[in-house]
Amino acid sequence: MKSTAKAQAQARELKEKLERRFKGSATIDSVRQVNDAQGWPLLLCSDGGNEAAGQPVIGIRIKAQDAVSKDVFGNDLVAFAPHTIEVAFELDAAEGEPSRRDLIKAMADIAKIGMKIDVKEIADGTAVSAASMDAAAVADSLEVETQWPTKGI
Repeated sequence: MKSTAKAQAQARELKEKLERRFKGSATIDSVRQVNDAQGWPLLLCSDGGNEAAGQPVIGIRIKAQDAVSKDVFGNDLVAFAPHTIEVAFELDAAEGEPSRRDLIKAMADIAKIGMKIDVKEIADGTAVSAASMDAAAVADSLEVETQWPTKGI
């Protein structure tokens, strides 16, 4: 059985940071946490909770990378595998996509976590959801390495 504890803890912490960062914003001002069908946390950042197609929405999902091998019981090894953060938004010719400013605000807090970031662009007219994120190809991938030394050098 897989463990989503690390991903859930990171999502809770990120949700609190994004709520503070987006507070009082003219566009994105709501952050809601749900789980996808596999149990991975998904944060939906939107304007007043409106997550419909054509609205400015940023989807952020934290998932463990597949470790390829199995444990002694034949289960997938994801509990201690490296994690990836997927960031998705709808491309919209009518300017319904999130502003670059909102994306930069979100990416500032996401990068501090130090996980690999996969950016996904959702097709115009499709709402940002776990299903649309699964269907979308990775538009860009960012390797973020942060070092937080715990001892003196």
